[in-house]
Amino acid sequence: MRAATERDATRAAAIIASALAEYGLPFEPEGRDADVATFGSKPEHDDFVAEDPTTGRALGVVSVGPQGDEGVAWISKVFVSKDARRRGVGRALLDAAHAAARRRGFHEVGLRTRAIFREAIALYESAGYVRRSSPAALATGDAVFYRQL
Repeated sequence: MRAATERDATRAAAIIASALAEYGLPFEPEGRDADVATFGSKPEHDDFVAEDPTTGRALGVVSVGPQGDEGVAWISKVFVSKDARRRGVGRALLDAAHAAARRRGFHEVGLRTRAIFREAIALYESAGYVRRSSPAALATGDAVFYRQL
């Protein structure tokens, strides 16, 4: 696990696009996924890349930072390569995001995910996240989760 740099934006985009394609979803660099272009370069965000220690290949990514709610950090772009899933990579990414949020003084983290990402939702729930009702999220087929730090 390491902190991302702006050079990692392309790697993050590839991992995310591949994972979305598994579900028949498009990667939207001008829309929902526009924030990937700034992966590793926003000083108010902490972005991480999980790498294979022997090859250096990127296995997963995560971003955490403010989104306007006082005291709440938002986690986004938690994606793991298909061949690296169920090996603790997703949990390690969440742990890194939680630690970074705590260091910045946040007391809670939230995230929004598509409801069809059942494996990801199971990971979030096993990590202590609780689903909260959100009419805006329901309208888009998303689910919103929060966790105390």
